Amino acid sequence: MRILKLMHKPTRVFVSKEAINNCRKMYGDDLASLMLESVRNFDKTRNVSQIKTSFLKKVINKLRPEKELTINVISNKEKDFFVKSNLKVGNYNFVSKKVPFNISETLNTLKNYKHSIEQTKDDIIKQLAEFNKLKREMNRKFFRI
Repeated sequence: MRILKLMHKPTRVFVSKEAINNCRKMYGDDLASLMLESVRNFDKTRNVSQIKTSFLKKVINKLRPEKELTINVISNKEKDFFVKSNLKVGNYNFVSKKVPFNISETLNTLKNYKHSIEQTKDDIIKQLAEFNKLKREMNRKFFRI
C-alpha cells in the first residue's frame, strides 16, 4: 500500500507571480485571493512543498517511470491570463499551447477555466498520439531490417 502512495502524483496547478500581481492590481486583494484559490483548488491538489521526501522516496521516484500533469496559470504585461499544461511521462515532456481565459469569470463559475484546461489537455493528447504513432513506425522499420 505504501508503494502505491509513493507512485501517485496528482495534477498540480501553479500560478505565476506575474499572474498574481496582475490579478491584485485589477481586482484588489480580496477578490484576487478568492479567484486564485478557486483556480488552485480546481483539481483538489495538495501542497507539494509540505511533503517531506525521504531517501527511499527519492530513489523510487528516480527509478520508476512517472506520469505527471501540471497546469500553469500565467499572465503577460497586458494583463491577459493564459492556461498552459505540461505532461511529463518518464523522460518525455509534452507542452500544450497557451489558451486564454477570463479570470473574472472564475469567481462565479469555473466554466471558462474548465474549457481552457480541456483544450490544453486535448492538445497534449494529440501530441502524445503523434509521438506513439511515430514510435510504432520506428519500431516496425527497425525489426524489418
